[in-house]
Amino acid sequence: MTRKPWMTLGPPAHIVERFFAKHGRAGPVLPDGWYGRPFDSLFALTSAADLPDGLKIEIEGGRELILEGNVTIVKTEFEKSPALRIEGFRSASWNPHDGVVDRQTYGESGAVVLVP
Repeated sequence: MTRKPWMTLGPPAHIVERFFAKHGRAGPVLPDGWYGRPFDSLFALTSAADLPDGLKIEIEGGRELILEGNVTIVKTEFEKSPALRIEGFRSASWNPHDGVVDRQTYGESGAVVLVP
């Protein structure tokens, strides 16, 4: 039996910070799939900040995710693990490493999931 996801209330950056405070580390599932090895490439949060039009999440190693638009964060499960699902953005950009310019950009289709 799968529990129904529920929307969390509060500023998106605060929700992300609380999630990492509880779980310590998480792996990002980007709109095109896992970043790194599933359930193995886990990263600590460096910072999370609400932007005037979106959300910026930085995780260790200089990895940066910028979501533009009216993001919604849903607390849910991902393959039986607790997770945060971030959706509703009109664009997202992912910079995979500090100093690397190979930035990936995503449009509205999809979501980003943080899985501990």
